Amino acid sequence: MSPRPILTTLLLTILLASCALAGGLGIPTSRAALGFGNLEQFSGLRFNWRDSGVQYVNGVNVTIFAPGKRTNMDYNGLGLHVVGASGERFNGVYASIVGMEIEDQGKGIFLNLIGMGGDGDVTGLAVNGIGAGLGDITGIAISGIGMGAKNVTGFTFATIGMGVHDITGITVAGIGMGANDVTGITVAGIGLGASDITGITVAGLGVGADNITGLAVAGLGMGAENVQGVMLAGLGAGAENLDGVAAALLGFGAEDVNGLVIAGLGLGAETMHGVAAGGAIHTNKSFHGGALAIGYQRTEQLYGVSTGVYNRVDEAHGLMIGIYNHAESLHGIQIGLLNRVDSGPGLARWLPLVNARF
Repeated sequence: MSPRPILTTLLLTILLASCALAGGLGIPTSRAALGFGNLEQFSGLRFNWRDSGVQYVNGVNVTIFAPGKRTNMDYNGLGLHVVGASGERFNGVYASIVGMEIEDQGKGIFLNLIGMGGDGDVTGLAVNGIGAGLGDITGIAISGIGMGAKNVTGFTFATIGMGVHDITGITVAGIGMGANDVTGITVAGIGLGASDITGITVAGLGVGADNITGLAVAGLGMGAENVQGVMLAGLGAGAENLDGVAAALLGFGAEDVNGLVIAGLGLGAETMHGVAAGGAIHTNKSFHGGALAIGYQRTEQLYGVSTGVYNRVDEAHGLMIGIYNHAESLHGIQIGLLNRVDSGPGLARWLPLVNARF
């Protein structure tokens, strides 16, 4: 390797350090054109070892080390900060190898390898390799490992781990994601937890939220307090209140259901209005609509239709179809191999094929 590049770098470093100690050298003036050192107010092409007490730099700024004394530093244009970029406001394109801090506001493109943070708000494109924590982000934010922010609007991607207060737009997290409010399209490779979710949500393993509005899909399980929309879970799903559609390969549990539920093995709820289909269906209080069970159906009050190998209803209003139908009181029809109505007269309590009470 030729010694010329090494010598050039060494001489430039010595020049920058000496100019910084001397307060800086500007050509032709200390405020514009070509500058070396800690010129606090400068427009043009500027090289410095370490910014300290800088007020503004307009143009191209190259610094080597993290800043010292800080004032209201404004950077406008193009900047390369090798170790540590910090300022009140950034406007333009800025890159840093280690450490970037935006204290108030950043507009433009920001590229950082390790560590991007600050309380400032960023508008534009922010790309970080490892670790990002900012105020509000509007635009595109990409982080290899770990991202945190107050509010994000636009497109956000993190390979491993993301924690944001409010998200609006398209968000993708390779492994996990946590947020307060999520609005838009959200994809998490493993798990997603949020307070309110509105839009389309997909998680490889699980989704947990207080309120879900829209479409939510989870590879394994899903749980929410209130759901308005569609829940699709690979294994199981649960909600306190469901208004919409839910489907789970194994089981579904809820307190109040209004809509359509399909569960491969079983469904359990307090009350239901709508249609339910599955291996077994159990509602503690009442079922209004169609309970289409393959094996077992149980409820206190039925208003509609129930099917199953074994149908057990305390008070039935409607139609029961099964191998064995059992109702304490019946206001409708039973169709099955054997039908029982506890309130029926004498031998009519047990009838084959058809039993009817009106």
